[in-house]
Amino acid sequence: MGSLNYFNDIAGQWNNIREDYFDEVLKSKIIRKEEISNQICADLGSGTGFVSLELAKDAQLVFAVDQSKNMLKELNRESKKNNYKNVYPISGEFTDIPLFDESMDHVFTNMALHHVEDPLKGIKEMHRILKDDGVLHISDVEQHDGAWALTEMHDVWLGFTHAQIGEWLREAGFKQFEIVSSGLHCKGYSTKGEFTKTGIFIAIAIK
Repeated sequence: MGSLNYFNDIAGQWNNIREDYFDEVLKSKIIRKEEISNQICADLGSGTGFVSLELAKDAQLVFAVDQSKNMLKELNRESKKNNYKNVYPISGEFTDIPLFDESMDHVFTNMALHHVEDPLKGIKEMHRILKDDGVLHISDVEQHDGAWALTEMHDVWLGFTHAQIGEWLREAGFKQFEIVSSGLHCKGYSTKGEFTKTGIFIAIAIK
């Protein structure tokens, strides 16, 4: 089973599953309401809307992009339930984002980059869709040794070092960036009881 089938299968339970991995407080670490007010935003690897639905409270438009249509269905259901009129779920890939060049003020991706085969290509795509002076927000796990996630969670990367992310941001063309540890952690158990706990980093880059 690949990651697409995995996420399609668990879409209905993902919100409960996700709560065991990382805390709701992460939203306040990666989203500044005053920055995204009336802005056009994209959330890549949106899943069921952990970031998208929070952005919708203040942003002008939110384009929620995910390869899993079942995840997008869950997001759309929750969006309608909250009467958000500014959220647009879109089926698409990280490395071929179905959004126009220089069309976004902010691009967010949370806990999704480690599922991408070619992160550099994905970051270059994010650079492409950002307006000049637009801001990229990446939150993801720091490098860890929980190899069970490769098979059970269909991760492609066991997290990232700050240096890796910085190198990719530089190569993608971002003119300035900052990468910091959030102080929060992502944790999980394998089916065999193996426990993994790793830090969560936040990268902010300006085009």
